Amino acid sequence: MTAQKLRLVLAILVLLLSFMGITLYLWDNKQLVALLANLSLKSAVVLIILRLIFVGFNGLFLKLYSAKLNVHLNWYEWIGLPYITTMGNYLTPLSGGMLARALYLKNRHALSYTDFTTLLAANYLITFWVASLTALFIIPFLWQQANTPWLLLVFFIVCWGLLTAILLMPIPRLVSTKRPVRMLNQALLGWKAVKDDRRLIWQLLLLTIASLFLNAAAFWLSYWVLQVTVSVPIAIMISLSTVFSVLVTLTPGNFGIRETFVCFMSAVVGVGAGTGLLVALLIRGGTLVSVFTLGPLFAAILTRKIRLAPMDHSNLNNK
Repeated sequence: MTAQKLRLVLAILVLLLSFMGITLYLWDNKQLVALLANLSLKSAVVLIILRLIFVGFNGLFLKLYSAKLNVHLNWYEWIGLPYITTMGNYLTPLSGGMLARALYLKNRHALSYTDFTTLLAANYLITFWVASLTALFIIPFLWQQANTPWLLLVFFIVCWGLLTAILLMPIPRLVSTKRPVRMLNQALLGWKAVKDDRRLIWQLLLLTIASLFLNAAAFWLSYWVLQVTVSVPIAIMISLSTVFSVLVTLTPGNFGIRETFVCFMSAVVGVGAGTGLLVALLIRGGTLVSVFTLGPLFAAILTRKIRLAPMDHSNLNNK
């Protein structure tokens, strides 16, 4: 069995086990499910809108990185592709939506898959750095409530320190065929390509901060509609766990994996793993409604553009 097939089998197995585990847990804790009765239509609509904005916000990153590679996307492309990507990730394991986005950019704009993914990998470095720094500012506000605040402090100090070293120090490419090392090399190449563009860096930092707080707003709202009182710092800290969950991308939509990260962080900050699970599922539901509403619409528009419009060859000379 090839490595790709093995990962696919593992993804399906983890998906099934996650679904069964979550179902059994909620069945044994029906009081948690009862909290959903507090969810009103108005609150659900607000949550869906927040997730619509959050997913669409990724289009701004897409627009900036494409422009860095001399590809200027139309508004319906940089807005629509994030919804299509997220929808595809929910439909297929191993981030199939990202492959669909890469194929579109390559066929429509002759945008090199390697060049583009290299810049996106660098974006993960920036996102993790901002998330770690945000956590370090928030931890003092959680010290009295969190079960093991020192664990959070040590973890994020290490993360922020390592990421700062990677971003500031000249680090040679590592020689290895293993996937984590290849991903790190790709991120380092991408960072090398953008680090001297101060204007772009500031834009990315501001967008990342705004994106993190949009995500945190959805978490705070989800706790609020379930009538579970949490402070803003706690909501932000729990939401940051979803940022680091992308390090383990396996199942469709990262189902089960993201919930595990949220449950763990919820337990650490003293909110409770069970409530964290319900909130994670509620946010996932809002995301599903948003991407499966706009995703098919933009997929139809962009598919038509590929079919009717010739490939833009103006960028071929830049590859």
